[in-house]
Amino acid sequence: MSQPDPLSWTLLFKKHKTTVLLMLPPSETIATTKDMLLKALKSREIREINGDSVPEDPSQIEFGVAVDKNDLEKGWTRLEAEVPAFDDDNAPKRGAAKKGAGTLTLQAAEIKNGQPIAFRFRKPSEDSEKDEDMIDLELDDPGWDVIVPSFDDEEEEVN
Repeated sequence: MSQPDPLSWTLLFKKHKTTVLLMLPPSETIATTKDMLLKALKSREIREINGDSVPEDPSQIEFGVAVDKNDLEKGWTRLEAEVPAFDDDNAPKRGAAKKGAGTLTLQAAEIKNGQPIAFRFRKPSEDSEKDEDMIDLELDDPGWDVIVPSFDDEEEEVN
């Protein structure tokens, strides 16, 4: 077994009652992180989580970050994995180095060590070309299936 890198971050990937801990360097890209999560699920022979089948393609995994990091029950918002495109006004000068799309790192996405990250599996759609042309308003957002553990004192009370 290899020694963990002391500079790696421990991230908690959550779906329903499942939490996957991964140690990743802050310079890891979101795309590679999805691949590592998928490999971790497959290594434990997890084929589904709460009725959702684990996909074969890591691009079908979406990440969500907590609306309020101190209160996970307030909900999650989708983490954009793509680096925002430049406007014409902010276009890089000719000959300038150009970063490839999808190279957003964990650190650039403002993810911190020990942070919980929700994940869900996107269903492959036949009309993906049409989806690219439409503005993503997240009207069909299925939500995030994350159960936050809690301590219920009421259950322990004995009359």
